[in-house]
Amino acid sequence: MTVHVVVAHARGMVDDARVSAVPLDGLSKWGLMAQLLLAVVLFAAVPYAMSMVPFERIYVDGPYNAPHREDPMFPVRWWLIAIGSWVPFGSMPFAVLAWRRRHTHLGLALLQVSLLLCVCVIGWRNFPYYALGIYRAYIGEARIWDFDPAGLLQPYDSVGYVPDWEIQMLYPIAFVAVPRIGYRLFQERKRMSRAFILGTALCLATTVFAFFSTPHFLYWFLD
Repeated sequence: MTVHVVVAHARGMVDDARVSAVPLDGLSKWGLMAQLLLAVVLFAAVPYAMSMVPFERIYVDGPYNAPHREDPMFPVRWWLIAIGSWVPFGSMPFAVLAWRRRHTHLGLALLQVSLLLCVCVIGWRNFPYYALGIYRAYIGEARIWDFDPAGLLQPYDSVGYVPDWEIQMLYPIAFVAVPRIGYRLFQERKRMSRAFILGTALCLATTVFAFFSTPHFLYWFLD
């Protein structure tokens, strides 16, 4: 019995040591492609989302009483918030599948998990902030007002899911996950392909940048 345990443990060590030598199977490739496609959709919408300004009637009627559905940009804001809300959910199964195969494809697992973290931060945290025009206000390109998040987001309940307390959870999760993934990436760098190393590093850097590129976010969100 002990021999079998030792052999199994040794086999696991060999698998870990050869993570870059094991070719990706079809399911892993399709999972990576699907997750990348979802991320591309989200990232492509970022510049447009960042260009949004607050609905003018907020300055007159306040965030709760403003007729948000009369806003000509309401459908656009709705779709931006919907994309930000649902792309992370679409990415989750692919990241979980990759993580379950981390013993044979560690580079792929680190890439897909870091990509999931990145789209969660940008989609759940940043997209409502962008789409409602809060970003433009806090960088000085629109008037600052009472941007109560509950009042501003209430008209978008039809999206089906609008992040709330989950946004606050992203802070401790990222605080732990980013350095741990980065350390594992550095530790295993000689056994991974350059594409996985660069892709994972880029996702981690983008995640950190997403937190620091939203002025006064917590001041707004915790209002």
